[in-house]
Amino acid sequence: MVFLISFRCLRLVFLAILLTLPYSVELAAQALQQNVSQPQSMNNTAPREVTYCVDPDWAPYEAIRNNNHVGISADYIQTISELSGLTFKLVPTQSWEQSLAYVQQGTCQVISMLNVSDFRKQFLDFSAPYFEAPNILVARSGTPILQGYAGIGHRTVGVVKGYRQVEYISRHYPELRLKLVQTESEGLAELARGDIDVMVGSLLSVNTHINNQKIDNVSIVGYAEPFDSLAFGVNKSSRDIIPILNTAIATIPENRKVDIYKQWNNVQVRYERDYFKLVVTTCFVLLAIVCLVWRNRTVSQFKRLTKQKNDEIESLQTTLLDRNRTLEFLSAHDTLTGLYNRNHMIQKAEEEISRFHRFHTTASLIVVEIEVKRDCRGELSEFDRENILKQVASQCLATVREVDIVSRFTGEQFIILCPQTALDAGRVLADRLVECIDQDVLNNNTKMQVSAGLAELKESENFTDWLERTTKALYHSKRLGIAKVSVAD
Repeated sequence: MVFLISFRCLRLVFLAILLTLPYSVELAAQALQQNVSQPQSMNNTAPREVTYCVDPDWAPYEAIRNNNHVGISADYIQTISELSGLTFKLVPTQSWEQSLAYVQQGTCQVISMLNVSDFRKQFLDFSAPYFEAPNILVARSGTPILQGYAGIGHRTVGVVKGYRQVEYISRHYPELRLKLVQTESEGLAELARGDIDVMVGSLLSVNTHINNQKIDNVSIVGYAEPFDSLAFGVNKSSRDIIPILNTAIATIPENRKVDIYKQWNNVQVRYERDYFKLVVTTCFVLLAIVCLVWRNRTVSQFKRLTKQKNDEIESLQTTLLDRNRTLEFLSAHDTLTGLYNRNHMIQKAEEEISRFHRFHTTASLIVVEIEVKRDCRGELSEFDRENILKQVASQCLATVREVDIVSRFTGEQFIILCPQTALDAGRVLADRLVECIDQDVLNNNTKMQVSAGLAELKESENFTDWLERTTKALYHSKRLGIAKVSVAD
């Protein structure tokens, strides 16, 4: 009986152990998991100090102001410090390049916010990303939308020295022309001046710099791949803190992330009314309008005066041209008969002599003289004499050929130059001319007579010699009688 009671008691105890065993195993597993997931530093009573560097001029992501770390990364570091128990100590730097050099040398253990790249993996290990942000392309106003780096073409691209974009562009877009700048603010200033064509930067920081520097001639023209996936970079000698950072990053509440983003993405534009600038601008505009009206009136008056002077000058030029033509005509023509004068005949004869010497083309010279007989000189008036000379000139022009040159050489003496005319042809022309003058002009008048001399140009003979021989033939014709033509030897 006792044995039966003991067996039943053991059976109840065994059933109780079986019922409580799963719950005990679950509690043990949870305790084990908590012990494993809890960082070792959190179990230590003394917090661990971590030195870190930041980009000193990358607001609002991070910046150094009055030796204090501010920006998005500063808020995340504070949050991570609260969750992990780590104490972060800032090592101030003057530039992003110096921050990279410090973390590489071990001057600081951690760099707070950067992208992963192959070059940086050589000296850094990375935590899990805790913030993502787009990169953008900024250009001067009027630049068309650019489809990423592929749409930049031959434009010059500004990139901050040491940023991951330098390595990315050099590897995937080696044809682009890069210009490295120290900071994004410096690059935007060069872009506004026209020293570069496109600037690559982070959206929030570019927006901050544009507002702070009051740059109004640039605009966003596209996105630049890849987007920033920002994490902690840890010197390989301090890689043991990466699990602590990752655990803290994973436990950051979502509302805390949103609050940080809202705090640093809240860009406010403040408008202030400056009446002084308004008055100055209004005065300047009014002054410009007055100057413009005065200028238009002055220009109109000047144009009117210029047109008047130009018309006067044009009239004077026309008058001068007419007078020059008249002077040119008078310098080569006889005023009474309208024939060529002595000087023009000498010039044409010299030209014909020069042509004769070069090409051996012959020429003839005819001298015709109208004179009043000696016993009738007192009976002919000056008016009748001039009228006869005009008629003789007209008859000469009507009788000779187009190539022949007729001139009034002296008072009653006319010379006809016959280019490329042999002596026989010249004799025919002289006879016809003398006959026409005697019959049509003089009408066989017994008070006047016409005589002519003819000579052909000879070798090595100048105009004076040629004219002298022709004049001798003329005198011989006078001795022979009325309307005679003599040929020179």
